[in-house]
Amino acid sequence: MSTDRKLPIVDCSEIIFGSLHDVENTAAFKTFTQSIGDGMRNFGFVYMINHGTTPEKVENLFSKCLKFFQLPAEVKAKYKKIDEVISSQGYTSSGDETVGELNRKRNGAPGLALPDLKECYDVFADEAKEESIFPAEVSGFKHAVDEFRSSLIHLVEKILRAFANYLNLQDQDYFIKEHSSILRDGIKKSYNFIRTNYYFPINPTGIVNPDKFGSNLRLGAHSDIGTMTFLFQDECGGLEVKLSNGEWVDIKPIKNSFILNGGFMLEVWSGGNLPAGVSSNF
Repeated sequence: MSTDRKLPIVDCSEIIFGSLHDVENTAAFKTFTQSIGDGMRNFGFVYMINHGTTPEKVENLFSKCLKFFQLPAEVKAKYKKIDEVISSQGYTSSGDETVGELNRKRNGAPGLALPDLKECYDVFADEAKEESIFPAEVSGFKHAVDEFRSSLIHLVEKILRAFANYLNLQDQDYFIKEHSSILRDGIKKSYNFIRTNYYFPINPTGIVNPDKFGSNLRLGAHSDIGTMTFLFQDECGGLEVKLSNGEWVDIKPIKNSFILNGGFMLEVWSGGNLPAGVSSNF
């Protein structure tokens, strides 16, 4: 595993202010399109800096999530997901998910899956508008989610247009139309959500045993199912991504940045030109 390499860094400072209409025909947006397209095509991941949301909004959301995860197990259990076929809204306890492909074959028993060492709380799509779905024990949770989400909407629209530009689509609004319910009151049902993960310590020493790789993963190797993910890390790090040559790279947090990665939907829509990234978390 390499630790001395970084993903491309895309600076949004020249395109973040103003509407898409204001910037779409500028040289800065052309540079943005090329940078984000090349990065996603070659790596599946890029760092995004000067992206428009503030450190205070990110930290506020992290703080509310941590307060929830620190609640007693019986309290968190009140918010467990009921039926993920209908909605991804709610809490996932430790051991409920086995996301990673590497978790299945590294323990000497083919097909035996080892669960991810994490808890999750998901705020799903339009249900986030309802105060009642948020944990009552964490004051201000909905406000923190709303502030965080709204601060990134304009960037989402610009990234979707950049993908269309990069792929030379005839309909430059194609991706925007397909995500209209995120950006505005569209007719298409939205499946966007905010997922917060709480990772448990691996062991008292923090040392990973390479002979038991699967059992030490807090989130196994996987690709996301949607169009794209905005991944905000704290200072602890732990994220790894898999490069096209098969090498795993340790992705160190850059202050006030997030990682953009492509999902399976983007890979399908782009005909494989913007592949889904593969990542894991120790």
